[in-house]
Amino acid sequence: MKKRKKNTTMETYPLELSIIIPVYNTPLSYVRECLASIDLAQIRYCYEVIIVNDGSTDRELTNYLKDYKNERTTVIHKENSGVSASRNIGLKQAKGNFLLCLDSDDKLLPAISHAVSYLKSKTSYDILYCDLQFFGDTKYLHRKCEFSKFQLMYVSNMLTPSSTLFSKRIISEILFNENLSYSEDRDFFSRAASLGFQFKHFRYPFCLYRRIFNSQSLSQKNVGMKNEIESFIKSQFDVHTELHKKK
Repeated sequence: MKKRKKNTTMETYPLELSIIIPVYNTPLSYVRECLASIDLAQIRYCYEVIIVNDGSTDRELTNYLKDYKNERTTVIHKENSGVSASRNIGLKQAKGNFLLCLDSDDKLLPAISHAVSYLKSKTSYDILYCDLQFFGDTKYLHRKCEFSKFQLMYVSNMLTPSSTLFSKRIISEILFNENLSYSEDRDFFSRAASLGFQFKHFRYPFCLYRRIFNSQSLSQKNVGMKNEIESFIKSQFDVHTELHKKK
């Protein structure tokens, strides 16, 4: 009796990674670089890209996104409501086991595959953040420290969305605060830390973080509200309770 050959063409693989990219009037050249970097990263896992156009008024950019075709990519067009709302829309639609909110002026690096592998194998961790490789008007590598909940909540933001990969299970409990126009990432990850999700420092950068000195980078806007918003973030937590909370 002949053995039946395995039909490899019918095999399916789980969707491991969802990349959410909010876009609002980002220079088209930056968006092109961002999307090209995902292809160049040669991700070893099944992945999807969710672009959320947050009511951009740049006609060239909007037309480009309307015409953009890629079998792995979904483009969502919505009225302007801010980066947090855009990320939340993408996160809610994401099907991957791991999520990355990539800013539309940043670039992805091949090390993202190693980051996914790490979280898949080290199931005690929920959030993986990497060292920060700057490019643009300045080029240097910022080595991050090992995770400290106290530093994240009360001293300074250790994380950026583009350099932080996290498990999908987190968004069953928290999303980005859509009322914040600055440090919404610090607020999100501080609440994740308070809920007991586990963080791990990953030494290999899996993104390039654009730094431009004319304050047009997505992550450099709205700095004027910094003190007020960061005071609000800290006020959500009691330092004694957080530092003595059991993991």
